[in-house]
Amino acid sequence: MADRVTVSWRGSEYEAVRRSGQDALPEPGAVWQVTRDGAPVTSFPAEKQDRPEEVREKILEWLRGNDSRPELDVGRQ
Repeated sequence: MADRVTVSWRGSEYEAVRRSGQDALPEPGAVWQVTRDGAPVTSFPAEKQDRPEEVREKILEWLRGNDSRPELDVGRQ
């Protein structure tokens, strides 16, 4: 299990940090919070057994799925 994962995509670095408890609010359980340059981009539920490569793939899937959104709009979900 990892607590922090970094992904490079199209010249930008994205960092995912596993959060739980008060740090994960308003989500009811543990989450991966994805940021770029410290700004929140998205988050998704964390599983206890998440491996770094699985988390990276989830982030890349999200980035590919939101590729057509303007850069400044990414993260406003």
